[in-house]
Amino acid sequence: MTNILNKLREPFPEEDLEFRVGATNTDKTMGLALAYVQARAIQNRLDEVLGVENWKVAYKEIQGGFLCTLSIRMNNEWISKEDGASITDYESIKGGISSAFKRVASSGFGIGRYLYNARNSWFPIKSQGKGFVFATTPKLELNNKENKKESRPNKLEEESLVIDFGKYKGYTLKEIYKKDISYIKYLKDKCKIIEVIKACEKLLREK
Repeated sequence: MTNILNKLREPFPEEDLEFRVGATNTDKTMGLALAYVQARAIQNRLDEVLGVENWKVAYKEIQGGFLCTLSIRMNNEWISKEDGASITDYESIKGGISSAFKRVASSGFGIGRYLYNARNSWFPIKSQGKGFVFATTPKLELNNKENKKESRPNKLEEESLVIDFGKYKGYTLKEIYKKDISYIKYLKDKCKIIEVIKACEKLLREK
């Protein structure tokens, strides 16, 4: 079982990774790159390591999103894990299902979980539609014990970060603080972006 889990948790090739803009600076020239692995790559990993007959998924619609149950068979025993995700801005149903699948693969069996150890790296962005995309392809860098320094744009004020997700998408943290301090507290406790957490803590200390 340990050998199987180690194979499932191996890092993915660069071509299987994608990046989305997690936050922007105030002049919207730089974006925080959040790495994630494609759902298809996870499916291929499950096929290769377990065999197509030894894993299965089931989805349940919940309020505002989907719950995914991923089951894998090891030593003739089915092991199931669950996790959920909200619908997405683009292709809401398909995106929600895909996000729920990727989340349970990571939280339940560690597939792609190493991506949570990525350094906070900033790259040039450009506008596309109602949002932003990267002008250059980001490169994944992982934190390690020797080097945990976070990268960020020069002279970037943390509280001026523009949030690119959630109900206050497009607002700076300063603007959110003035409008809804409870959401700043929520981001401090629940957000996975180190830059945002630090900025929220700073704002709350200055309350």
